[in-house]
This record gives sequence, structure tokens and C-alpha cells, in this order.
Amino acid sequence: MARRRAVEVALKRDENWWLHPVLRGQQSLPLNAGAGAMPHRWVRSDGTLEPLETSLEVDSPYADFAKILYRLNGARPGPVRGFYVIVEIEKGRFAVGQLCADPALPVHLFEDLVYPCEAQARTKAAELRALAPGIGAL
Repeated sequence: MARRRAVEVALKRDENWWLHPVLRGQQSLPLNAGAGAMPHRWVRSDGTLEPLETSLEVDSPYADFAKILYRLNGARPGPVRGFYVIVEIEKGRFAVGQLCADPALPVHLFEDLVYPCEAQARTKAAELRALAPGIGAL
């Protein structure tokens, strides 16, 4: 029996391979009380955000997560460029959000980007990610 010759397959490099699929926008994050009710803030996707003092809470359960996001954001607090997530805000409603380097409010949900199905939200998050890639993709 003859062996087939191995073929090289070009693979796309994923700088964030080590992050959970939820944080890369490949799965939805449940936001109900049973899932821990992650603190969040509703904002508009057009960037009209009133300035907010970034929290420096070290007692927050999200303090370590915020430190990682801070480093991924180029040592800057606030929304992390390219990190768009899908959040199931209630059964049958999915919002696009952006991770934020803030232990008090680690996710900003876009009030104008709420969809009836996860696939639509995932498509929009992918579009936003393509428009504003993260630090590792630059």
C-alpha cells in the first residue's frame, strides 16, 4: 500500500489562542443571575460615552481579569480594542459588547446592537473586530 504524501496546510496565526472562546467572541456569555450576573454597563456603539473614572478596586472578583485586559490593551484602562463579545442578556436576546479593563465593569454592552439570535450578534461582533483589531493583530 502506497503512502500518501503529507501536504503542508497554511494556518492562520491566532494571537489569542489561549483565551476562552467566550472572550474571543466565539461563544456567547450568559448574563443571567445563575451565571454569576457579571457587572456591565450599557453604552452606545457609536462611541458617545461620557467619561467614567476607571475603578481601581482590588477587592473585585474581576480584579485579576481586569489586570490581564489592561495588559492586552497596551497598559491602558478602558475598552479593549478588538475584544468584542456576545452576551445572552435574556433568553432569545443577544447583545454585542466590548471587554473593558475595569474590575468594577468588565464588559460594556451596546444598547443599539441587540439581536434576536446569536448568529446575528456574532456576525456584528466579527465586523467590529475586523474594523478595530486588537493589539496583537496590529
